[in-house]
Amino acid sequence: LQHPNDLVPTWMGDSVARWDGDTFVVDVTGFNDKTWLSGTGSFHSEDLHVVERFQLNGDDTITYTATVTDPKVLTKTWTTGAVLRRPPNTRVEEYECIENNQDAPHMGVKK
Repeated sequence: LQHPNDLVPTWMGDSVARWDGDTFVVDVTGFNDKTWLSGTGSFHSEDLHVVERFQLNGDDTITYTATVTDPKVLTKTWTTGAVLRRPPNTRVEEYECIENNQDAPHMGVKK
């Protein structure tokens, strides 16, 4: 899959994904410049490009890595990651971005 040529920039960008062996690779571009990379104020431009990798491990964890590039803001590629663990005896619910959330009061957001 490829990103469309006529992307309208959005908060979460446009994602396309593929399998690379046992790793799920998500390529994201088409961001607007309104989001923060770390949630703490790290800004970016509309040239932001993120490649996320999710690999299921034998111990029922997922290794997550994200490679971030933005030639207008960053001087070099930035990579971050984590090991994701499934909480025992817990149903994991979906997460919806606040930008388009139809149930903002449920998320604790006052309009």
